[in-house]
Amino acid sequence: MIALILYTALLYLIQIITAAVLRERASAAVKSRADNAVHNLRESLPVFFALAIHSIHLGVDANFYLAAYWLIARIIYAVIYITGIGLQSPKEGSTYVPQPVRGLVWFVSIALLVNMGINLI
Repeated sequence: MIALILYTALLYLIQIITAAVLRERASAAVKSRADNAVHNLRESLPVFFALAIHSIHLGVDANFYLAAYWLIARIIYAVIYITGIGLQSPKEGSTYVPQPVRGLVWFVSIALLVNMGINLI
């Protein structure tokens, strides 16, 4: 589990660096998506770290695989978000650009965190 925690920290650093590089070299839309992907990961990191550390402390080995799947889901999420895979056209009069694939991967990552929490009970 400690390795997964370190890999998650590495993912965060990679996303920060990617966003910084894209700010100088990419279109405004890509810059915005890269920044938003970092912010979204930042919002779920405290929950993941808390669950992972409690899993180590309580010896809940089942959470290792859930944490690994969560990390994979977050990598996929970042790639989908930054590259714009599955972007749809906004509805008339709206600035919101739907990306259903990204939403599905986000939901999976949240469900994995919930399952990690349930395993700690």
